[in-house]
Amino acid sequence: MNQSAVIIQNDTDLHHRIMKLNYLKEEQELVIKRNVKELVYSIHPSMLFKNILNKFTGNQETKEDIKSIGINLGKDFLISKLFGKSGSVKGFITSLLVTKATDYFMKKHPDLISNGIHKVENYIKSMKEKSVENNSN
Repeated sequence: MNQSAVIIQNDTDLHHRIMKLNYLKEEQELVIKRNVKELVYSIHPSMLFKNILNKFTGNQETKEDIKSIGINLGKDFLISKLFGKSGSVKGFITSLLVTKATDYFMKKHPDLISNGIHKVENYIKSMKEKSVENNSN
């Protein structure tokens, strides 16, 4: 509808036009809110990483290589934080044993690791959803 084509002859026409514009404003606000939510979701670091991973991993072997690299990096980080890799002899022996155990599980039971990661991911998602629900109440 062209702005110049609207002719307001009395206050009833004015009120009608105001209501119509308010309705249009609310519709536009809802569209903008939805678009912002979609944008925030698409630029979330986990989604960016997932999209990049999907683009670069055409075959299953590459996916497994990237997954094992990620698991190794995470394993090394956790071991160094939890057991203090170079802090003492006890820390060194503990980190060596944990490394050997995780290497064994990664080679023999990679499906258990993937399932465990998915369970932790789902648990974190459910905790975030509960947090959002509690904050909205």
